[in-house]
Amino acid sequence: MKCPYCENEMISGKICSISRNSGLVWKDTEEQIRLNDEPKLVARINGDRISGYICKNCNKIIVDYFPCNK
Repeated sequence: MKCPYCENEMISGKICSISRNSGLVWKDTEEQIRLNDEPKLVARINGDRISGYICKNCNKIIVDYFPCNK
């Protein structure tokens, strides 16, 4: 996938919570990048993994979301 901001190739991976209060990380086949340590955001992900793409040139992450049916 091409980055819509800089046109460089993006790398597929996942956003994961590493533990209940420890933060979020980006994981791909080569590395793990710490994103934050906001406990409220980590609790919402709750161990699930969100697939997406990262651009290492302009530091953007793009993810798909699926609206919840109310």
